[in-house]
Amino acid sequence: MNSTYAFKNKVQFLVMSIDGIYDYWDFIKYPKVILRKCQSAQVYRVLVDLIPVSYTELPTIELFFLGEIIAEVLRDKVKLALVWKGKEEEQFLEQVATNRAANMRIFDSVKIAEYWLLHDHEVQTSNPHKV
Repeated sequence: MNSTYAFKNKVQFLVMSIDGIYDYWDFIKYPKVILRKCQSAQVYRVLVDLIPVSYTELPTIELFFLGEIIAEVLRDKVKLALVWKGKEEEQFLEQVATNRAANMRIFDSVKIAEYWLLHDHEVQTSNPHKV
């Protein structure tokens, strides 16, 4: 394995820290690891810190397959916030996953990711002026 991971429990959500070098074959396994950890901890909100991961370029096809597997495994079971300082075109991962009904977003700040994880934004009125 080129990368390692560790979990911390923050009561309302889990934090998964990944460190090392990006390797597609490591990362394709992480959605199942996340789901198993959520089930054992009975916590279904996860912040994944990817900032320590080093990489040169992420092939678009790998981002596509990672987005598909995230959606397939986690779909509506886990609310997933990835913290990653990737390039704008690498946001493709989020688009693939959310287009397949995954409850996932990518952030470049831990604080904003935590806020999103802890607040549900699904209930929105059609009239923004109505209270």
